[in-house]
Amino acid sequence: MKPIVVCLLVLATLLPITFQRKVENPDFPANCLVGGPDIYDPTQAEKVPWFDVNLDLPPRQRFKQIAAAYKKDIRAVFDVLNYFFTIIPGVNAWELLGNITAKAMDKGMIMNPYKDEVLGIAEVLEVPIGNLVFLNIFYEMSRFCTSIVAQTEDNKDLYHARNLDFGQLFVWDIAAQSWGLTDALKKVSVNINFFKNGQLLFKGSTLAGHVGVLTAMKPHHFSLSMNAKVQPDLFNVARWYMGAYANTDLQFVMYFERWLFENCMDFQCAREKIAEVKLLTGAYFILGGVNPGEGSVLVRNTTSVQFERKLFDGDNDWFVLQTNYDPDKDPLFIDNRRDPGNACMKKLGRSNVSMKGIYTVLSSKPTLNKTTVHTVIMSVTKGYFETFIQKCPNPCWAF
Repeated sequence: MKPIVVCLLVLATLLPITFQRKVENPDFPANCLVGGPDIYDPTQAEKVPWFDVNLDLPPRQRFKQIAAAYKKDIRAVFDVLNYFFTIIPGVNAWELLGNITAKAMDKGMIMNPYKDEVLGIAEVLEVPIGNLVFLNIFYEMSRFCTSIVAQTEDNKDLYHARNLDFGQLFVWDIAAQSWGLTDALKKVSVNINFFKNGQLLFKGSTLAGHVGVLTAMKPHHFSLSMNAKVQPDLFNVARWYMGAYANTDLQFVMYFERWLFENCMDFQCAREKIAEVKLLTGAYFILGGVNPGEGSVLVRNTTSVQFERKLFDGDNDWFVLQTNYDPDKDPLFIDNRRDPGNACMKKLGRSNVSMKGIYTVLSSKPTLNKTTVHTVIMSVTKGYFETFIQKCPNPCWAF
């Protein structure tokens, strides 16, 4: 297949994700739940199961138990994507994308141990390896999320939380008033304890079939979430497919996040590594620590930090909130989760920062919307980590 065809295929696949938020949107007013009835129920977090991954095992063995437990549900995610990509009559785009990705993988474009881990999962699922790798890459560039880091009034605790939004425009279920892909991903949300040398290394929340982490915490040390940019670096992705980055030190964000927790012990180490790494696509790294003021949003392009916003550095000095737009630029008016989120945090107030308080903010519209897969709340200093599956009640913002 000619490189230009590969490039066009990748662009055709990702452009709906890139430009979807330019669609005219109905008027769904913001609704901050702070001050209303208590909606925080920590027992609901028990519905998202925990698994142990032993990093001392051979890579192909590490994720097989998760793949086996979620085989049916992961294949259902494949079914939604396969259905979506039949939008082009006479072209099986899902199969074609899988074949292209498999060829890129054969060229060494996925580094180990992640390559072998994905191969082990594919063996259990009995699915084409190319489609599974594509799904991993797809997660990297399409996380339309809201992340928050907030410091308590007594400076003794720091909370880090995020809503993972994913699945926009992927098959609208009219009867259920929801997105098919979002609903499928809710069923594969999992928590993982990563162990090495018999010791807990870090905790993470991710999607079964994915070997990176989406949100993670090294208890009593630091925490991290990553939000995608609303317009990812499509040219770099196309060049990756054409083999331009073989045998280079260029990193996928999703694997780099996991590498950080395997190699850093504190906030400062993670911050330095985030600033140095060469990435395939730009991203927003939201980082939390255990000491007062250790909270930061690092806006990354592929080679360097463009901008950094820190706790105690601005008007909202006790918290930072990040969506999918540069902090110094206005979001699209139909995707303005930033202003309602900031307003809701101010209404909460620093004295009410807690698992309950942050959960209430992340359950408020439009921070909670029809694309929200799950909500994660972490207390870095206490080591608490909770993941909730939420459903946005109608009427609710669909994008």
